[in-house]
Amino acid sequence: MPAEKLGVLVRGAGWVAGEHISAYLNNPYTEIRVVDARFDHEIEAQFARHAFRCDKSLDKYEEQLQRDDIHVVSICTISHLHAAEAIAAARAGKHVMVEKPAALSLQEMKRLRDVVNESGVKSAVGFVVRWYPTVVSIKAQIDKGALGDIYYAGSGYWHQVFGDWKGKRSLGGSSLLMGGCHSVDLVRWLSGKEAAEVRAYATGPHNRSDFEYPPTVDASLLFTDGTIGRISSALECNMPYVFSIELVGTRGAVRDNLLYSMDFPGALEFVKIPGTAPDSPDVTHHPFDMEINAFVDCIRQNRPMATDINDAYKTHEIIFAVEESIRTHKPVPLPL
Repeated sequence: MPAEKLGVLVRGAGWVAGEHISAYLNNPYTEIRVVDARFDHEIEAQFARHAFRCDKSLDKYEEQLQRDDIHVVSICTISHLHAAEAIAAARAGKHVMVEKPAALSLQEMKRLRDVVNESGVKSAVGFVVRWYPTVVSIKAQIDKGALGDIYYAGSGYWHQVFGDWKGKRSLGGSSLLMGGCHSVDLVRWLSGKEAAEVRAYATGPHNRSDFEYPPTVDASLLFTDGTIGRISSALECNMPYVFSIELVGTRGAVRDNLLYSMDFPGALEFVKIPGTAPDSPDVTHHPFDMEINAFVDCIRQNRPMATDINDAYKTHEIIFAVEESIRTHKPVPLPL
């Protein structure tokens, strides 16, 4: 267990990077020592927002990775840069937290997984939805057996996504990579099961011209034990943000933040699960503190993160299988 604080390099200075910065500043075992980004004004804005200063670097990322006082790297850049920057951090011997998606292709993801495993560093991929209090409570009820054996698991990410790069295939990737990956990951994690086959369809764009990929995707999943599931992602929907969760088991069910279980004798209705739910697109609403704290604890205690690169690989593999099914109009078996 390190006696001194873990030195952190934050790569990027945008919206999500600001939440990583806040989380590391709040953690008693970390100290941010470098913020590296493209633009000086973005770094200065983060310094002002969080009332702190550290070294700043303007696109000198590889150079900063050579510093001995850097132990942890958080990668919060544009999606197409994530894999290469995470690989560079791992090769430099730094523990790496990489925002989702970790890669835009199966080949990239395999290379990232292999380099991280070979390096022996701790890793985490930014599936922050797992740390929402309501989601943590749902998982605890599942582990206690309140739902029995889950035989259906579904989730949908419906959000009007804007950004000058987010709709570009080479930069944002796809509807699932851009945002729907949170639903894919949650279905895997809450069900506790592994996918055996996917069948998917996509449509659009219908309302906008800035998407180079279909922004609306629907996929059916078959798990190895016969459980079925469903994932949807809609990035041009004219509606408020919705992140849905649906679970059906032999002893109960979950709908978003509502739970019904045979463990509640005489219950005639769903009961509301207390706590913050994934019901806002605002990143300041996301539980980054809890996610970063979990990662720091894993580093200090020398144990793997729940969302490490090996676990995240399985989530990304489903996404790439969905994209193959959309291209071929056929079911795709897993693993790829």
